[in-house]
Amino acid sequence: MKRSFLFLSILIISLYGCEKKIENVNPFKQGYKSVLNSETILKSSFPGISESENLQKVFDNDKNTKFLVTKPKNSITIENKVQTVLKKYIITTANDAPGRDPKKWILSGSTDGKSWEVLDRQNNQKFEKRGATISYSLENNKKNYFYYKLDLEHSHISAYGDDYLQIAEIELVAFTKEPISEFTSTLTRTKVKDTIHFKDISANAPASWQWIFENGTPSTSNIQNPTVVYYTPGNHNVTLITKNKFGVDTLLVKRKMKIYDPENPWDGFYYPEISLTPTDTVSEGYKRAQAVIPDFKKVINNITLGVCKQLYRNISEVPDFEKVNFTFNWSNTLAAKGGSATAMELWFSTKYIQNALKDEPDEAVKYELYGVLWHELTHGYQFSPTTLNDQYKRGYDYFAFLEGEADLVRINAGYHKTRHPDLGSDNHKYLSGYTTTGFFLKWIVDNYDKDFIYKFNASVKSIKPWSYKATIYQILQKDVEDLWLEYEDYVNMYNKQNKIKKKKRRDWINI
Repeated sequence: MKRSFLFLSILIISLYGCEKKIENVNPFKQGYKSVLNSETILKSSFPGISESENLQKVFDNDKNTKFLVTKPKNSITIENKVQTVLKKYIITTANDAPGRDPKKWILSGSTDGKSWEVLDRQNNQKFEKRGATISYSLENNKKNYFYYKLDLEHSHISAYGDDYLQIAEIELVAFTKEPISEFTSTLTRTKVKDTIHFKDISANAPASWQWIFENGTPSTSNIQNPTVVYYTPGNHNVTLITKNKFGVDTLLVKRKMKIYDPENPWDGFYYPEISLTPTDTVSEGYKRAQAVIPDFKKVINNITLGVCKQLYRNISEVPDFEKVNFTFNWSNTLAAKGGSATAMELWFSTKYIQNALKDEPDEAVKYELYGVLWHELTHGYQFSPTTLNDQYKRGYDYFAFLEGEADLVRINAGYHKTRHPDLGSDNHKYLSGYTTTGFFLKWIVDNYDKDFIYKFNASVKSIKPWSYKATIYQILQKDVEDLWLEYEDYVNMYNKQNKIKKKKRRDWINI
């Protein structure tokens, strides 16, 4: 009788212990979620600089996008229909220009949108890197609010010389009992037929799970921690739907699994969504561009794949990049790039086509447009270095990497015949960027390492702070200054053999 009672007691304790363990897995992390929902109203004192960098981008759960305003200060207001008790907030820096990061801010709450109470105040904040995320605790806050407001100010003038303020992500987090779907996997970038184990790490102890694996085997599962195999190369979505007695939560991770076929490494390549939004459709420059390249989307797709084949070895290595918006406009700027790390804005001047290229044959116009696309699309896919100062101007490693590599890819693709090797200006040498650096790097490819482009781009991941000196030595075991002296001899001989004379730039802007 005593043994039976003891067994029953142990059973009760065991059952209670199991239930308690399920309900309290990592309680702090699992007890909180964003206060934003489909009915949240967002406002900003100043608008974003463009549609691709508007207010919505700071709340889209994508640190590759950003909200950019052309002011040093800005206020963001969040209005909800349901009160919440804020417990922490999270700020993530954008992809470039550290000077645009917020340096100080005040977070306030309100019940009526008129009278505000300060919840947190920060000064002299410094983010160590691009895409850095810092969480600020408000655990002592016990008050409910309908409204929240962030008054922000940037740190200093950016490397580009502007007085702008930017943020990649802001998240305001409150307590919840509803599930928060989240998972990990043993692999995310791998080859076909590899076995991948998924692990549920969702919030608030869900009682059921529904998995959807795009192009996976199995394609769905109801167990907590499933195992999946992919036989189709490509970028595949994964969805996890969790449920407990308080609610349901759905997490869709687009292109989560990047699967490649070693025998056909570029099968399943993901082409970005392309939109064409010309602001000039009446000039002779626009009409000529359309005549020489009638299918811009097809051309952009072909060049995009070509760029990636230079920078990477298979589709699983390619960074996420989703959209390209190409605009022809009547402008004094030949070409420009904007947008974010995943959504690029490209502009090309119809005035340049109409005036500067008016005496050139159609093939020359087409050639120039192709060259610009090779250069600018490289910016969408290349890695970005972290240097000592991240200065975007001639003479600095950061600038010379971005613009030099983009011209290297263009030159390597064969769109360099209207340009020639040169030695730069103002003694910046290989840090001059653009054509100067591009031809120098191409010379290295031709004379020292056929795989140099891939290694050069990949070096950003392993060399920090990044520099030409450190990178060239790591790849070639040579000093970049010694290589430059060799290159100077090559350029002088090239100019002599080809009788190159520096041409004065034509004033097409005032034509």
